[in-house]
Amino acid sequence: MKTIIAAGAVVVGMASAAVSHDALAYTFAECTGRFSAEMEHAWLMNDPGASDHETDRASFALLTSATMAPGEGRSILNHRIEVKLAHAALLQQASFGTTPKRAHSAQQVAQRHIAACRTLLLGS
Repeated sequence: MKTIIAAGAVVVGMASAAVSHDALAYTFAECTGRFSAEMEHAWLMNDPGASDHETDRASFALLTSATMAPGEGRSILNHRIEVKLAHAALLQQASFGTTPKRAHSAQQVAQRHIAACRTLLLGS
């Protein structure tokens, strides 16, 4: 009985580690997508800060690759692209929106997301 309980505890521990591992990969993928959108928007706006976004995007891309489970590549990439498109929509609303209140709100949301991602990088 003790052996079965111990084996069950090991299996549950491994499952929770896998879930947290996947969650981490998805979080890094989200940040990769957000910085991809920021980088492209900076290029569009001729912002010299584009290279900083490119560096952060590359860092998160490496972290995503390092933490994703085998066979998760397609799902992770899909998630990254969805987040990138959503973040790009925020940036477009912030820059080109015709309603100042909505533009300001979109800018604040985008900045909060980027700030949250930056807290995940050492040295930021």
